[in-house]
Amino acid sequence: MRRLPPLQSLLAFESAARLGSFSRAAQELSLTQSAISHQIQQLEDWAGLRLFLRVGRGVALTDAGRLFSRTVNDTLKLLADGRDRIEPYGNPDSVILYCPPQFAHGLLLPQLPALKADYPSLEIWIITQQEVREIDRVDVDLIISEQPLRTSEVVCVSLLADRAIAVCGPRTAETLAARPFPEVLTDAPLLVDEQRPDWAPWLPEYRREGLLTTRALTMDDPQLLLKAAEQEMGIAMVSHLLVKDALAHGRLAALPHIPGFALPELWLMKSALPARAAAVDMVHAWLLELGAAAALQG
Repeated sequence: MRRLPPLQSLLAFESAARLGSFSRAAQELSLTQSAISHQIQQLEDWAGLRLFLRVGRGVALTDAGRLFSRTVNDTLKLLADGRDRIEPYGNPDSVILYCPPQFAHGLLLPQLPALKADYPSLEIWIITQQEVREIDRVDVDLIISEQPLRTSEVVCVSLLADRAIAVCGPRTAETLAARPFPEVLTDAPLLVDEQRPDWAPWLPEYRREGLLTTRALTMDDPQLLLKAAEQEMGIAMVSHLLVKDALAHGRLAALPHIPGFALPELWLMKSALPARAAAVDMVHAWLLELGAAAALQG
């Protein structure tokens, strides 16, 4: 494999290409102009091609230089992104938490201001876009998931039970309050989560018996379902955790005469080894308290 060029030469190349000048690149990098020229020469020797042309008092990229510039820029950005990614591991007050979106939006975020008030230096990284199936203390401190990890390497405890409930906008709720179930489902369109195309597990049976329902929207984002319900577009069947804040502030109303159903239990997990930082154990205990309080409130 061809030996890679030194990082310093890539930095010199990026600066000179962006500024169009070896001397200005030298000033930016606190080097001499001859040092910049030497690093660019080393890079051109490595590439086997001219990357710059002299233009007046400055320089311009050759065709090969312009193509190579894209690679260099992408490489330096990747390194910078990697540095940002590992930054929390050097902060003893940071905690990296993987959790489902409904937990983050419905329960965690509304309570974080109080936690931050008690621990101002705390930094929490909340990641909701992927399911984590193992704990590595280099990548993750805490996991909240519907899938418990039952191994000797993981401390796994039940955190919270969740339910799907029917909600809609306040005006829609007023018109549906007196309608009996299941006929109430014919008076407003349904807002459907793509992951639950039947809307509710009991609905197909009612449809087979002749109940006629209509769909207004099908979405893969429960947050968008909430927004659609808030805009009086129909009835959504969503996680109670996700909708708690909207119910508390009157943006949505529950329809208790429409049966809900149980959703998978949420589990809280951490490594069985000593935590990377004291903040991890503190947040773990706080999450257990948060789950217990939410269970009492229903």
